[in-house]
Amino acid sequence: MRKLIALLTGIFIFTSTFSQTWFDLGLKGGAGTSILINQNIWDDRDYNHRISPAHCFGIKAGINLSENHEITFDLLYNQFNQSFLYNQFDSLNNSSALLGSKITYNSMSYLLMYRFNKEGRYSEIGSSIETILNCSTEDDNNLAPSINKNDLTRSFPCLVAGFGAYFMGTDNFGITTGLRISYGFSDIISNSGKNLLLPNFKNYTTYTPSHPLSIQFIIEANFDFAYVAKAQCSRRKLILF
Repeated sequence: MRKLIALLTGIFIFTSTFSQTWFDLGLKGGAGTSILINQNIWDDRDYNHRISPAHCFGIKAGINLSENHEITFDLLYNQFNQSFLYNQFDSLNNSSALLGSKITYNSMSYLLMYRFNKEGRYSEIGSSIETILNCSTEDDNNLAPSINKNDLTRSFPCLVAGFGAYFMGTDNFGITTGLRISYGFSDIISNSGKNLLLPNFKNYTTYTPSHPLSIQFIIEANFDFAYVAKAQCSRRKLILF
């Protein structure tokens, strides 16, 4: 509790040094595609990545330091999927069957972003910590074992970047749309997951890490609810819109 109070106090003192500072809250959601980057699977001629859906939704809080500069905090629920098609050779029939497999996880993301706004457009860059909530696997050949979140890296950092533009709104309410890309720096397969041959249940000569990448269309609704003003006594105070 003391750390939270200290953080909020520090933010208020920092923002009070800017002449124009206001705060906003928002709801946001996104949909797009997710890709699990693993060099062994990329090089495996028997495996092909399939276009796999991803989505997110959550809340956002923003500190607008001026018309151009903003710090945002996002809390998002995410779903990541990666589907594969692979060839399975049948020695009895001397033929190959085309089968599918899939790995899915749900997570929470905690994002700290810097956003530059100008002439109705924005660009953003920042980082996030993603925490796995649950996960599952599927396989047409019944190769997929039952897995849990301990078979994946519980938390890992991501680099996040995006851009977009103002869509519509009023004086203190606005809707923006854009594109956001997120890349996980860490291998998402834990030691127990490696023993299960995740992510595709195939044993390769050497192990290569798996990094999640998502590209999503984002829509965001923001409401400006308060600003910092200078009173007659030269002290600054928070005023609600």
